[in-house]
Amino acid sequence: MSGRPALPLRLAGLHLLVLWSFAVAQPLFDLLGKNAEFFAARGSTRWDAVGFALVLLFVPPALLLGLEWLAGPARRWVHAVLVAGLLALFVLGAIHGAGGPGRLLLLGAAAAGAAGAWLYVRHGAARMALTVLAPAPLLFLALFLFNSDVSRLSVASDAHAASERPRAPVVLVVFDELPLNSLLDARGRIDATRFPAFARLARGSTWYSRATTVAEGTTHAVPAILTGQLPRAGELPTYADHPQNLFTLLGGATTLHVYDEETHLCPPQLCRGLEGSFTSRVGTLADDTGIVYLHQLLPDDLAGWVPSIANGWDDFLRDAGGHHDPGRIDPRFLASLRPRPQPALWYLHLMLPHSPWRYLPSGERYDVPPAPGWGPDEVWDANQAAVDQSWQRHLLQLGYADRVLARLVARLRATGLYDRALVIVTADHGVSFRAGQKRRPLSPANLQDIAYVPLFVKSPGPPRGRDVQTLARTIDIVPTIADAVGFRIPWHVDGHSLLRPRPAGGDVILIKDKGRRFTVPTAALDRLRAKALRRQLRLFGSDGPLATLFAVGPDRGLLGHPFEGRPVDHVDSVRGNGQLVQVSGREGRASSVAVVAGGKVVAVAPVAGGRFWALVPRKALGHAPRIYAVGH
Repeated sequence: MSGRPALPLRLAGLHLLVLWSFAVAQPLFDLLGKNAEFFAARGSTRWDAVGFALVLLFVPPALLLGLEWLAGPARRWVHAVLVAGLLALFVLGAIHGAGGPGRLLLLGAAAAGAAGAWLYVRHGAARMALTVLAPAPLLFLALFLFNSDVSRLSVASDAHAASERPRAPVVLVVFDELPLNSLLDARGRIDATRFPAFARLARGSTWYSRATTVAEGTTHAVPAILTGQLPRAGELPTYADHPQNLFTLLGGATTLHVYDEETHLCPPQLCRGLEGSFTSRVGTLADDTGIVYLHQLLPDDLAGWVPSIANGWDDFLRDAGGHHDPGRIDPRFLASLRPRPQPALWYLHLMLPHSPWRYLPSGERYDVPPAPGWGPDEVWDANQAAVDQSWQRHLLQLGYADRVLARLVARLRATGLYDRALVIVTADHGVSFRAGQKRRPLSPANLQDIAYVPLFVKSPGPPRGRDVQTLARTIDIVPTIADAVGFRIPWHVDGHSLLRPRPAGGDVILIKDKGRRFTVPTAALDRLRAKALRRQLRLFGSDGPLATLFAVGPDRGLLGHPFEGRPVDHVDSVRGNGQLVQVSGREGRASSVAVVAGGKVVAVAPVAGGRFWALVPRKALGHAPRIYAVGH
């Protein structure tokens, strides 16, 4: 190569642009173009997406070319190395899912990159091929901007709000990923011992104990709550796709206080500053894009260090770092919760008890090595014991959600707003814990886990409690609010006011993100839910303090009692940061394992497939723990 002159910079830059577009830009354009929720979740506009695409396509190759230029006499060597690296990325992206050890795939991609660079340097035909492919980057850009879901992002928002004056203030709180069964005891009531704030709310409001969602995920379930309409395939959780919603209904003569980081239905004219600055949106967009690309690029066995993208659509670094507490509410929002001369709407969407599950009921954060969970298709691991630990962590984090609810209600009562306001507390959808089945996407196996959600309505005036067992749906919330405050809804709604007489029976309608509809007779789904509750109670019991959740499975009654038995076959690790420790290992002949410290059982975990994962309070391990097999 020493005798060959370096390519002209413009030609070298063109080749770097083509290679970059095939190795990095096009795979990301293809993936994100099919998942516009990635942009909608952070409130990105179409102009944000245009800027993102231009920067992604042109800036990195320009920086690489600048690096090459700075190399001076060694420029042709640097160019060859850059070509090899980009070819290796392209090959690795193509083969990363082929199976086999990840390190072997990396070596194969590196070898292919080096071979390709050698051909590029030695043969003009290879260089000519890249020159001929020069239009490809612009084609990829055009397809992304004009022939993908990104083309449906809004450019600007023009809010048209009503000007009527509501009769009462409104407080709407939406929890996330909360199935009703998680709150229930053996009598089918809210478990007052484990979840006292939800139980008090049920006693002082109208509890619709057969309320269901209409969608499987936040991006469709929350807009359904805020519009009163059944979701349609292809909609994004933005104002552009849902211009007729609760905020535009009340915003003309009502002060809006909106706290929501996941959906963006409130137009900027009514909720100034809610979307954050352009700089912050672009910053998280860049960080999250890098994480998505690493998941696309790396073989599964080498991607363990990359933050998960399975818990939402944005801020993957925030979730991985644990710096964002989902129960922390903006102090300005809390301060606004007080009676005002002008009617107001407070809307709060809390990412609790949504995964990742990292919080104890006290609000303390912990970190333990996760048991096998779900994959990109949201199908749970085949080991039910691993899935049960995720269920256990969900219930512990639900205890934290209860604590946050208690704090909110205490604030409302302290200011006098609670008695004056229409207060509605609900959740967007549930979650399922069945090995080998879908975690949240609707399927015939999990409808009963996803469908039923808590729904409490406290009308203005002194609290009065009752349990209404006629079918209710989350699309009934906006009609109920309009009815209670004296507004007429100027658009078609699929829901009906819960304050009006309602027929018994009927069908439950559940709609997948892509539009597939499940229509299930209510009585049949009720029976499945009752069976699911019995399964939950066999694992976790009820009416005991949240500490009893550290005993899971058929031998949970051993908790707190002396026990000595055969040591388990093998303990793999005892690890954890914070107030919890995970004990994991292998056991081939038992139904459960018991962790004993200080002469008493401090945790019990089921065994499945010869494996176990036990969560243990760190304070209980002041004594040297012993892990015994239980049962045969």
